[in-house]
Amino acid sequence: MTIDEIKSVSILQWMRLNNYGEGIRKGRNYFFCSPLRSERTPSFSVNTAKNLWCDFGSYNKNGGNIINLVEQLNPSWSEHQVLAFLERQIKDLKLTYSEDYNATLEEEEQKRQWIEGKRAEREEQLNQETVVEMVIPLSHPYLRDYVIQRRIDYSIAQRFCQEVHYSLRGKKYYAIAFMNIANGMEARNKLNKRCIGKKSISAIYPLGTPQKHCCVFEGFFDMLTYATIETWMPGTGICTGVPCDYFVLNGVGEVKQLLPYLKEYDSIHCYLDNDDAGRATTKTIMKAYPDMAIDDSGRYKGYNDLNDFLAGTR
Repeated sequence: MTIDEIKSVSILQWMRLNNYGEGIRKGRNYFFCSPLRSERTPSFSVNTAKNLWCDFGSYNKNGGNIINLVEQLNPSWSEHQVLAFLERQIKDLKLTYSEDYNATLEEEEQKRQWIEGKRAEREEQLNQETVVEMVIPLSHPYLRDYVIQRRIDYSIAQRFCQEVHYSLRGKKYYAIAFMNIANGMEARNKLNKRCIGKKSISAIYPLGTPQKHCCVFEGFFDMLTYATIETWMPGTGICTGVPCDYFVLNGVGEVKQLLPYLKEYDSIHCYLDNDDAGRATTKTIMKAYPDMAIDDSGRYKGYNDLNDFLAGTR
């Protein structure tokens, strides 16, 4: 390969396949924690339009093409060693030119937007037909029984959840309500689960102020499970043993929205499901914050999620 051909290889794809994370997208730029120095807030940018990188957090804002990057990562290498290394990686990792990789990303993004659009259309139709009649403290006996069946401490559920009464297509419903940061809510009872209002993540600060550590859960019943175990079963080895804030995805599709909220934490404990979607979500978080994120799903190995562990259901 010529030097110009090597320079045309996608830096973004190279970063991802060399385990530097997925990157946090901001327009045409993807931000990573710098591979050249230690940092917690991602400031290493890859511009996909120009296929160039820039280390904004460095003293002189280093930057350049993929050859320059490998040179700075391996300052003792000769030019021949750098080029030979990149040629091997292009072959072994099946790296592609930036234009081709960008086209693949664009196609994937269009597909994701189409799927999200269809989901949003369905939710919007339901929301247009949904009339929230009241949101009150959690107290309905049937909802209490449902919480207890899930082995959740009812007083903990009352602390973090509410009760919503709503009507849909002429019928009345009630459910446990778990609020999100967009003033929407997850509505759940024994027979049904849905979102009312805008879908989003939930952020919980149990001690009233942000802590240095946080836990990430897929659904709010896993968060309630964690709080129950922390209160009544502290010696099980399930919990972190340190004060934590809680983030609930309310669906793995919200992980990109979550990522910016995690950057200030010393440790990020991922309590996601032991399935393909949960593992992929954990991987996304760990790639974005390789020095802070921890996969804690092994604490309930053999169970699909944290609540299944508490209930003893495999």
